[in-house]
Parts: sequence; structure tokens; C-alpha cells
Amino acid sequence: MAAQRKIAFALAGALFLAAPRAAAQRALEYEVKAGFLYNIINFVTWPPDAFAGATDPVRVCVVGTDPFGRLLDRAIEGGTANRRPIVANRIANPNDIAACHLVFLPGGNTERIDRAVRAAAQHPVLTVGETADFLRRGGMIAFVIDGGRVRFDINLPAATSRGLMLSSRLLQVARTVIGKGQTG
Repeated sequence: MAAQRKIAFALAGALFLAAPRAAAQRALEYEVKAGFLYNIINFVTWPPDAFAGATDPVRVCVVGTDPFGRLLDRAIEGGTANRRPIVANRIANPNDIAACHLVFLPGGNTERIDRAVRAAAQHPVLTVGETADFLRRGGMIAFVIDGGRVRFDINLPAATSRGLMLSSRLLQVARTVIGKGQTG
């Protein structure tokens, strides 16, 4: 089931987002983004000290207003990454991200994004956002709409500086990778 879900989300990411209504288009956009978050987790290696124990879950956190609703929960339901269960949490305070492994920062509130990126800088937390300047602000993965498709760009130095290893397979499917030539 997990493999089928990964394939379905990969295909959904490649589909043209041309829903007839804005609400339907937005729902499809966040369904695709939820699927990408699930898949991204499986291509990231966190340092051993990012988890207190061998069976601790991978925590995916949404900071602030949640644009996913139940879509994120459904995308990760029953999923695992490196034999760890994946759980979704919603947090209001960016200072609470230390307990997260992946943090999604919805667009709109740049002050919250800046606070969260600064808080994440102290921990091995993968930051994912959707604002046009997210990578410039220190974020690691930025969702973009390119030609009607959900794609993503990667700030590799921001991720590696936190001890996160991103799979070459993830880098290959990114639209743009900042710092790709800097890896050894």
C-alpha cells in the first residue's frame, strides 16, 4: 500500500493543476504537497541524535495555520521512514519545532517563517516552505508551482549544515538545487 501511495503521489505531482474552481485547485495543490512531504521524508537521513530512541516516530509539524486539513494525515497514515512511524503535529509557536523532524511553514507570514527558520537552525529539522523567497530566508526545501505543477527547489547547504543528508535521488527530481556542486 505504501508503495502504491508513493507512486500515486508522484504522478499527482506531475499532473497539471487545472481544476475548474480555485477551491478545488487549492485542495489538489495541498494533496500533492502532502504526498511530497511523505515522499521527501523517505529520502532524508537524520543524524542519530535527532531521535531519543530507536522506535521514536518521525514528526512532521505544520507551524501556524494548517492549509492541509486532513490531507496530510491521510498521506502519512500508516507510513514509515527507516522503520519509524510517521506522525503529523500542528504547532502554533515556532519555538516548539525542536520536537519536530520536518517542519512545513505555510506561506504568508514571513515573520513566523523567519522565527521558525532561526529556531530550526539549532536542531536537525528539515524546513519546508512555499514562499518565493523561502530558500533565501534559510529554508531547505521550497515548493513552487512551475507550469501548473507542484515542484520543489532545495537549499543543500542549509540542510547539510544541520546534519541532514538528502539522497541523491531527491536532488535529481528537484527543479533547482542550490549548492549541489559544493558536496564532496
